[in-house]
Formats: sequence, C-alpha cells, structure tokens
Amino acid sequence: MKQIHTLFIIVLSVLALTSCHDDFDISSVKSEPKLILYCMPTAGDTTAIRLLRSLPVNRQGQVVPIDGAHISYSVNGRPATIIAEGGGHYKAVAKQSAGDRISIEAEADGLPAVSAQTTILDAVPLSDVATKEVTVYSDYWEDSENYLQLTASFTDPSNTKDYYAVQVKSLLFWTNYGGNCDLPGPDDIIVDTTATVCTVYTESDPVLRKLNSIDYDFGYDNNAYENFYVFTDDGFNGKTYTLHLNLNRNVAPAGWHYVSPYYYVELYHITPEFYHFVNTIGSIDNSDLAKAGLSNITPNVGNVRGGIGMAAGYASAKSKVVQHVYEE
Repeated sequence: MKQIHTLFIIVLSVLALTSCHDDFDISSVKSEPKLILYCMPTAGDTTAIRLLRSLPVNRQGQVVPIDGAHISYSVNGRPATIIAEGGGHYKAVAKQSAGDRISIEAEADGLPAVSAQTTILDAVPLSDVATKEVTVYSDYWEDSENYLQLTASFTDPSNTKDYYAVQVKSLLFWTNYGGNCDLPGPDDIIVDTTATVCTVYTESDPVLRKLNSIDYDFGYDNNAYENFYVFTDDGFNGKTYTLHLNLNRNVAPAGWHYVSPYYYVELYHITPEFYHFVNTIGSIDNSDLAKAGLSNITPNVGNVRGGIGMAAGYASAKSKVVQHVYEE
C-alpha cells in the first residue's frame, strides 16, 4: 500500500513542476546564525543542556556544537552549578522537584543571547500492564494484522489541561557470559539490562490514532518522532484512561511455551511547549505532500527566545515489567 502512496506523491510532484516555473535564489535570503538550545529538566539533581550554532539557509556547512558558552541556570531563582562536558554538552547541577520553576540563559560565539523558562511537572502513575493477542484491521495496510497488545491505565488531573507522551520499551538482559539474551536461563547471572524503544501501532487507541485510510492515500503517516507518541487529555480530562498499545508479535521459545521479550510502558507528563515542539516535528516528518513541496510545512514551534530549540520540563512514570506467554 505504501508503494501506491509514494507513486501518488511522485505523480502530483511531476504535475506541479510541469505547470509552474519560478526562479528563486536561496543565497539572497537574509538569515543569520542563532544559538540552538535544548534542555529538558525533570526532578533530580542534574540536567543536561545542549548548545549548537544554527546553519542559515543561505549558507553551506553543518550545525556545529558550541563550547565555551556562558550559561545561567536557576531553580526558583537559585543559581545552579554549570559543568562543561565538551562537544556542546553541559550539565546543570541543582536539586529540583515537581513544581519548581526553571530559568535558563545562554550566550556564546558572538551570537545573540537566548533564554527560556519552564516548569517541572508531577509524574502521573501508571497501572500494571496487561497483555493479550489481538487481530486488528490496519488502515495503512488495508488488511487485518496480528499484534501483541499492551494496556495500561492512568488517571488524568481534573483541574488542568494536560499533555502526555508514551513509549513502550523492551528489555535486553546481559548475562555473566558476556553475551546477551532476552530470556536468561535459571543459571545465568544478569549483570546489566538495556532498553529498546518499540514501534507502537496505534489502530486500537483513540487518542493515538490520528489518521484513516484517506489520510494515508494523500501521503500522511502516523509515525511518532523517536517512537515518542504525544497526545493531550482532550476527551478524558479528569478521568481514568486506558492506553491500547499494539506491538509486533515477537516470540521466542522458553521451555514448552512461546513468550515475548520483557516490556514496560513509560508515561511522560510533559509541558505544553514540549508537546507542541515534538508535535510539529512529527507533522513535518509525516507529510509526504509537504516534503514534495505540494503543501505548507508547519513552522517549528519552540520556546527559546532569541534563538532556536526547546527548554521544556517533564516527569515520567514507569510500569512494572511484563512478559506475555503466547497461546498455543
């Protein structure tokens, strides 16, 4: 089905290019480099900060990290200690908790100074995860697909409009033999674990499913940026909501049964600026029409004054780890 969508976009592009002509010199655009700032504070005592130099559209080269910057980071007006780590990476060291107000300012490399403010939110707890095998009709493939479905519930605060993101992660266990195994045996000594973010197929969840078959026909996708699925509490404000998260069925033998890897769900309670920034990136990535020049590209939304980027607070809650035993 995706091949048909791609062909449709190519045909529209050819028709558009044969019907109009315009001379445009990109080098004539007046644009100056700016500071790019990324910072996502949460409860704890250390916050990562990233600084880069933007590349104007009328110049060639690449975005480069900035060292030697002067950064001011404060928690409710109390200054934090800034540590430079090289390669445009810095960290602010200060104890911070839910409800704290964060302010950050930065200047470097002769570029205009930038500033931003945000707030650290409360985590919203998740229920235990339940699993089951489902068969669901896919608008994208226009056929029924088999999935492993994870469900997890949470209760939305009633007195605010809230913004969220969700990820599903699978666990890989590293054993004492130096290899790795997602199903360690009884004699294995687990020395470390790593988590991989999974792709979620959103057909079964009303707040995550944003497209239908007609949207796909016109070149739109429902892929989430870095598998970070954002949504709001529209439709369930102040209520308990259950997420329905479909995954590819990944099976491995364990004794007499076939089982899934180990999974857990992570729910992020994010600020409005976090939501809008990620949502606009997703809108650009998911529009073949926009990338082909056949519709407008939504401008990137950030809250960094004087520059580019995002400084946005959040809090996260993780479910317990779960493993599914498949029906035989």
